[in-house]
Amino acid sequence: MQNFLFTSDIFKGSRYEKGHPLDMDRVWPSVELIRLMGWINENQIIKNSPAEINELIKFHDLEYVKALKKAEEDLNLPYNLKKKFNIGIGNNPIFSEVFSRPATAAKASIKAVEMIADKKAKKILNISGGTHHGRKAQAFGFCFLNDCVLAILKALEKGFKNIVYVDLDAHHCDGVQNVFSENENVSIISIHEKNRWPNTGKFEDNKLLNVINLPVNESFNDNEMDYIVCNVIIPFIKVKKADLLIIQAGADMLDGDPQSRISLTNNAYWKAVRDVQSLNENVIILGGGGYNPYLTAKAWAGNWVLINNKEEYLNQEMKSQCYDLLKSLSWRNRRVKNGIPHKWISTWRDEYKNYTIGYEILSLVDEILKIKNIC
Repeated sequence: MQNFLFTSDIFKGSRYEKGHPLDMDRVWPSVELIRLMGWINENQIIKNSPAEINELIKFHDLEYVKALKKAEEDLNLPYNLKKKFNIGIGNNPIFSEVFSRPATAAKASIKAVEMIADKKAKKILNISGGTHHGRKAQAFGFCFLNDCVLAILKALEKGFKNIVYVDLDAHHCDGVQNVFSENENVSIISIHEKNRWPNTGKFEDNKLLNVINLPVNESFNDNEMDYIVCNVIIPFIKVKKADLLIIQAGADMLDGDPQSRISLTNNAYWKAVRDVQSLNENVIILGGGGYNPYLTAKAWAGNWVLINNKEEYLNQEMKSQCYDLLKSLSWRNRRVKNGIPHKWISTWRDEYKNYTIGYEILSLVDEILKIKNIC
């Protein structure tokens, strides 16, 4: 069986409104980088269409889905519906693909589960997925639909009995935990920045049998990420003997991302993804956060070689076509007002750095090991 990369043409040219953190390109550049490096065969790339309404209402309310579709058709909604469903309000703007784009990401995550369940694939990378804040009947945190929840529900429907969801995004996976916090067939693990929106994922939630929350401070470093993965996440997954592993691999903990204060190198990020995905044959890796297009495109492209056990490819020189592609991406952010930092677009790996593991992380891990009785 092959591994597959899911995408869609809808992600090229579709943007949130001007000034929004997602007014940039991330998905198609990631796919194109993989192609340009020669890391993939074309038959491994699957393009998806939007999910049907009957698929989306496995989780979302029908009236909400209808309102989202109407918002796309009319590029507007009556104010009462905007307020009720949080569509076109705050950071959840109405744009020309406001239904089709998230519905396509949702379809990809649903289809990924189906293909793995039907033994048509082993591991799948759905870069467009990872919209972990979406509510049943509201848009929330840039997320109009929750493909993570829809994927887990599909997995339960397909007979998976022990699903482990690991979230590496800088922001807590509140939309996922809200749904599955007491489901004995689903375990939820999240590393996220403490005191960061949406201000959920508290340490106290670890009292829930199937939840591990690891809120970390803004000085969280590469060695601390590795320490948590090796001492908490890997042992827990081994004990659970998961039959499906879903990894939300948001890239917003990377140094240079504007939506968190954490400054990891992509070496730590990729090592975490590599070590976790290696624990299971049935793996789906999603996208998620990542608001620096250059760092995010590289991070997600790198995840493709990781699920194919080709990590050494990340030590290759970046081809000039990849450099040109990254340089061409538009990003309206003060971090590039004097030009794009050369290191963001000229090499795959960041510079390796070695740090001390702080007392706060040592204590956090020790307390969780005691609560969860992990040896």
